[in-house]
Amino acid sequence: MCGRYTKYLSWSEIHRLYRLTAPAETGRNDEPRYNIAPTQDVPFVTAGEGGNHRLREGRWWLVPFWAKEMPKAAMFNARIEGIDTAPAFRDAYKSKRCLIPADGFYEWTISPADGKKDPWHIYQPGHAPFSFAGLWAYNSNLDITSCTIITLPNDHPGLVGPINPL
Repeated sequence: MCGRYTKYLSWSEIHRLYRLTAPAETGRNDEPRYNIAPTQDVPFVTAGEGGNHRLREGRWWLVPFWAKEMPKAAMFNARIEGIDTAPAFRDAYKSKRCLIPADGFYEWTISPADGKKDPWHIYQPGHAPFSFAGLWAYNSNLDITSCTIITLPNDHPGLVGPINPL
């Protein structure tokens, strides 16, 4: 599960990194962020018409387009297993895919010594930026744009956790 992540890039750096041709919007959270949590607004890149990809900002907690109220169930991760049939994700999976810029993410393990959770910051060599695969939606009932990170089973669950971001 990916429940916290880091993003050091500014909106203009993301715009350059992804070679976006659509004008960059100014985001509200342009400073480096070291502990991004679900329900916070985050930047993400969506496909546009004619190859003009767009940098957007939305809540990290998917709100399907048909929802009448904010989902109470955790919607910040979407497991790849069943993503194409799960009611909350299937419509976004068909046509609303995105990339979520990041520099790292956190996973926790339980310490055998004291039973407390220890955080592990997982990142690329040199803290190189990367993207989470995601889904996004716009809900006109609630006037909210949102996204979720796609996760998949971990081949080595004993190392950190049972699932990883894609």
